[in-house]
Amino acid sequence: MKILRVFVIVLVTVAFVLSCTSKGSTETVVNEGFKWSLEDAEAGAGGWTTAPDEFWDFKGTMNVSRDATTMGKPMLRVDVDFSRDAGSWWSEPKLRYDFEEPISLAGLSRLAFDFYYNPNNASTGFFKGKFIGFLGTRSIVEAELDGIRAIEEVGDYMKANVVFRIRSTREIDSLRIGIVGAVTNYNGPIFIDNIRLE
Repeated sequence: MKILRVFVIVLVTVAFVLSCTSKGSTETVVNEGFKWSLEDAEAGAGGWTTAPDEFWDFKGTMNVSRDATTMGKPMLRVDVDFSRDAGSWWSEPKLRYDFEEPISLAGLSRLAFDFYYNPNNASTGFFKGKFIGFLGTRSIVEAELDGIRAIEEVGDYMKANVVFRIRSTREIDSLRIGIVGAVTNYNGPIFIDNIRLE
C-alpha cells in the first residue's frame, strides 16, 4: 500500500512538471496594436464618426469624411466650426470609433496621429486634445493635452504630432478623440493621418 501511494505521488508530480513545461514552451502573445488605414475609398472615413451627444461646450458643427486629394493622400478630414465658441477655454467636439470586438491595451503605451490645421482659418486661440477609451459606457482610460504644437509647415497647413499616453492594461471597445478648441474661432478643415494604437 505504501509503495502504491509513493507511485501515485510520483505520477502526479511528473504530470504536473510536464504540464508546466508544456505551458512554458508556448509563445508569448504580443499586442501589436492597431493602425487605421484610409486607403479603401469604399470604406469612407474608415469607421470614424462624430459623437454629437458627447460634445462639451461646443455650439458649432463637426463633419467627418475621407479626403484623398487636399493633402495629396487619403486622410481623415474633420470640418469643424469653433466660430461661436471663441470665448471658451475648452470647447470639445469629439470623434468616435467602435471596435468590432473589445481589444486589450496590455503592451500599448500611446494613441498617436498626425494633425494638420490651416492657421488662416483662425484669428485667435489654439488647440488642445483629449483621448478616452470606453468599455460599454464606462470610461477605462483618459489622457489630455494642454496644447497641440505644430512642428512643420506642409503647404498652407501646419503639422503637429499628437501623442496621448496610455496607462492601462484593460480592454476597451470604443474610443473618442476630442479636438479641443481653446479660445479659438477656427472654422475649416482639419486633417488627421497615421492614427495608431501602439
